[in-house]
Amino acid sequence: MISFNEKLGKFEGFVNGKVVSRASTHEKVAATLKEKYGVSGTSSKPEVKAKSDFSVTERFDFIGKFTKLAAKGVIPGLVITGSGGLGKTHTVIATLDALGLKEDTIGGIDGDYIFVKGYSTPRNLYTTLYNNNGKIIVFDDCDSSFKDPIGANIFKAALDSYQRRIITWGAESKDDEVPSRFEFTGKVIFISNLEISKFPQAVLSRSMLVDLTLNLEEKVERIEEIFAEDKSYEKEDKQIVLEFVKENMHKFKDLNIRSAFSVLKMKVALGEGWKRPALYSATLN
Repeated sequence: MISFNEKLGKFEGFVNGKVVSRASTHEKVAATLKEKYGVSGTSSKPEVKAKSDFSVTERFDFIGKFTKLAAKGVIPGLVITGSGGLGKTHTVIATLDALGLKEDTIGGIDGDYIFVKGYSTPRNLYTTLYNNNGKIIVFDDCDSSFKDPIGANIFKAALDSYQRRIITWGAESKDDEVPSRFEFTGKVIFISNLEISKFPQAVLSRSMLVDLTLNLEEKVERIEEIFAEDKSYEKEDKQIVLEFVKENMHKFKDLNIRSAFSVLKMKVALGEGWKRPALYSATLN
């Protein structure tokens, strides 16, 4: 079997469930499978993800527009999925800050929005929604919160289209400060590197959606945009590194803004002879 690894931007050949060959073209992998393992892979050629009808710039603009809708209470929820390290979270924060909203911080101000990251049990999720009721709650790479069926049902209630969104906790609890049911008036934004197909349909159907699953060319397009906005590096250095990224994009283990800026920093710091160390680092990170 041969499949295309979107993250690596390469074709992979499998024998007995294990990757035994990896190359930039389907033909090279098929030739290796036939030569070394006597396996034909020509009939399993996959369809590589096509470029979206909407540009990368448009989709990031949609993040800003939909975040504003959520902040103003026009929509109860927003789901932003796709490739990591390309600025999804930054765009949400910049939009909320531009609206004059303040982040709720530990030991700091009682803000308008709060970020939730990491693992969350269903009970902790229920408590988080209750304690931050009325605010914008951003779940950033907090995929466990909706993977659990109970968690998914809690979000289903929180994002419902009814005039009153009532969330109920039916199990026994020793926490007397949190009621067994309450009316949720907040807004929820999900930011995840998962594919959109991994989200519960009940959550998706109740939210605005932005999918930023980018192919390699689209990732380069996004990096080029960020480089153009950056003022901390010389234009010539950025252009040289951008050409390097374009030439070697299939070799990057994880091509994103962070990895591109790592190469840029290396180019500036090392001067002559930067390319080989940069390429080596790109294949590992």
